[in-house]
Amino acid sequence: MTKIIVFVVILIIIFSCDATKRVPKDSYLLQKNTIIVNDKKINSPEVYSYLRQKPNEKILGIPFSLYIYNLGNPDFQVRFKSKPKKEKFLTDVFSEKQVTALGNWYKNFNDWFLKNGNQPVISDSLQIKKSLNSLYRYYLSKGYFDTEASYETHTEDQKMTVDYRIKTYDPYYIDSISTQIASPALDSIYNFNTDKHLINKGEQIDYQNFENEENRIVELFRNSGVYHFGKNIMEFWIDSLTASHKKNVLLKIPDRTVEENDSIYTTPFKVQYINKVNVFTDFSFENKNQVQADSAYYKGYTFYATGKLQYNPKYLSNAIVIEPGGVYKDQERDLTRKYLRELQNFRPSVDIKYTESSGDSLTANIYLTPLKKYSFNFDAELNTSNIKPLGISGKFSLLHRNIFKGAEVLELSFLGSFINALDVADNSKFFNARETGTSLTLKVPRIFFPFNTSRLIPKRMTPKTNISLSLSFQKNIGLDRKNITGGIDYAWNSSPKVSHKFELINMQFIKNQNPDKYFDVFNSEYVKLNEVYKILKNPDSTLLNQNDAIINFINEVINDTNYQTTNPQEYITVEQVKERREILIENFLVPIMSYTYTYNNRQSFTDNTFSTFTGRLISSGNIVAAFVKKPTDGSNKELFGQPIARYLKTEFEFKNYRELNYKSTLVSRIFTGIAIPFHNSTIPFSRSYRAGGSNDIRAWRTFRLGPGAEDSNLEFNTGTLKLTANLEYRFNVINSFNGALFVDAGNIWDITNSNLVPREGKFLGLSSLKNIAVGSGFGVRYDFSFLVLRVDVGFKTYEPYLPGPEKWFKNYNFGNAVYNIGINYPF
Repeated sequence: MTKIIVFVVILIIIFSCDATKRVPKDSYLLQKNTIIVNDKKINSPEVYSYLRQKPNEKILGIPFSLYIYNLGNPDFQVRFKSKPKKEKFLTDVFSEKQVTALGNWYKNFNDWFLKNGNQPVISDSLQIKKSLNSLYRYYLSKGYFDTEASYETHTEDQKMTVDYRIKTYDPYYIDSISTQIASPALDSIYNFNTDKHLINKGEQIDYQNFENEENRIVELFRNSGVYHFGKNIMEFWIDSLTASHKKNVLLKIPDRTVEENDSIYTTPFKVQYINKVNVFTDFSFENKNQVQADSAYYKGYTFYATGKLQYNPKYLSNAIVIEPGGVYKDQERDLTRKYLRELQNFRPSVDIKYTESSGDSLTANIYLTPLKKYSFNFDAELNTSNIKPLGISGKFSLLHRNIFKGAEVLELSFLGSFINALDVADNSKFFNARETGTSLTLKVPRIFFPFNTSRLIPKRMTPKTNISLSLSFQKNIGLDRKNITGGIDYAWNSSPKVSHKFELINMQFIKNQNPDKYFDVFNSEYVKLNEVYKILKNPDSTLLNQNDAIINFINEVINDTNYQTTNPQEYITVEQVKERREILIENFLVPIMSYTYTYNNRQSFTDNTFSTFTGRLISSGNIVAAFVKKPTDGSNKELFGQPIARYLKTEFEFKNYRELNYKSTLVSRIFTGIAIPFHNSTIPFSRSYRAGGSNDIRAWRTFRLGPGAEDSNLEFNTGTLKLTANLEYRFNVINSFNGALFVDAGNIWDITNSNLVPREGKFLGLSSLKNIAVGSGFGVRYDFSFLVLRVDVGFKTYEPYLPGPEKWFKNYNFGNAVYNIGINYPF
């Protein structure tokens, strides 16, 4: 496959190396732009963004998209018809129908190159002059009022390079800032917030800072009750009469201009208050003129309905931030619209209008259009992982909105997955494994708790409660687990950037329904026992690969103390296999309480430069166990006859996204997690850390890396400490095709006293960091807009378990690479 790709790339370069193939005569292909400021070449993406014409995109210096376009021919039909001999030859050899089919095939093939490639950028003198003017105006906006701008062009072989030369001279600075604010109310608000100015005396003049200050002032006034204020009302004046490089700045804000009854007059701006909030709960265009038949009043809010009022005013008002009696605020209007949409009870088109009442008061009218009380949803998805190469999942859901008259949403779901699993003995069917389940979730748009929490978590924080219960079954997946989970959690936002989630309880019961399949799933354990069997019994015989026979052999070795002295290493091997099996087949009750803190400074969906931080604290069984009597035999505490998983887990994850330009992004991630078991308890397999896989360290398959420097042959390696760091450069190749270059580093370790993990797999302090594995590689992604199909190729770059000189690049080749197929981005 690799050779084919390389061959195709070479063909494209050979047959398309003439970049000017489609450039018209007497025209030039724009090869390069260079911006030279004060005799120094600059590389600022911001400055280059002002150029009207940019050369064809290049990857590693090669304009692949242009070469692809050049493989097509925009005029092939005209040229074909201009050659009647060729047309006659084809019609003589083939039938008319075949010629037509051949022509259509070639047309589609030709159109694919033209559509997916990028046509050559032809240098345009008008666009060059416009670019120069844009650069000139840019430097003027940065306070370089004496800027001079010119350009030079250089041509060779129908290619042109353009040099833009800028001479800025000395910049201009702000000497003083004064104001002329006509309305007393505005003047008072402005002067009370002078510490928040975005332009200050002594700073270099920058028009962007002035625009930011204008936006700040508009936001300040409109969130202080000044309903009629807008950006087009104020002006900044910069003194142009003085020759000094220090300029005086004047902010002018006149009174409000009012047009009324064919007359125009001015009046001072004033602070306006909300005297009434009306909520129309069943508005539609069909009934907009219909009389409101039912209404209810609650703490300044009046709720209306054309029929019977379906919502409890007390609970629906929790989503309305506009406060009766408070001053008008843009922020309250926007948050109210956002919170009402999040209820999932109304259409997204939440309309909020204000009308002026007597004096300085406003009436807020909120128009809500309910969604259908019942709705059905069906979702299907294709998923893949290293354990489950291919799976098809479906989810059928029934939604019941406003079930308890408080805008709650009850969702009943049925889930099913058909999976192609690797560890199933019967591979006669492609989909040889499945997982089915059902879940019931109640979403409550407030804190559902016996005590009043409004002072601690007010409605401005959009508190939510989720109550859930689920049941799932697996068939031919591992040991065929049955999961029963129930819980209640609370979520709220303390600010636009900070969110919180508190799980009061998440009770999970994990039952392995087919523990007899252990040696089928963990085949490496059988291989170890078989080797011991040959040593202890007969080198020419084989241990019967049946669960009962294997268990009998284990018990025979463990119960015969003579093996401890005659064959100590073999005895230890059998003992470890027995202990690992008991841990992995044990059923667990996992009562979790957790808290999650999330910080996200992304401003909007269009903001591609941002960071996120997530911190989690998870406690399992420690509170529940305090109320359970300790067994007299010293074993682990049990509840309902099942052992309680008792551990404490802490996780931190930081992700940073930095847009380099409009077609490339640099993404990094750091993750650290530690799990500490308590009181002879073990951490359930599903809650342990693992390394490798399509969303982790991609040069290793899931579970195949670690712990530490141990080169284990086990199918599933887990740990209680994990450190991971990822760096990925994402870029656009052509149209919906994107590429990536990445480096992944990390590993898992064991921090317990378990004798199942050798010293190489233990975390012994900073010295263990030398066992961090490193993988690197590249990826190809196709963006379908609703999902991203991803193929990542990971190469083992540093393998900590290999001998010293072989750790670096020993298996850095396509033969030992790991090919990851994933849906959407890894992080």
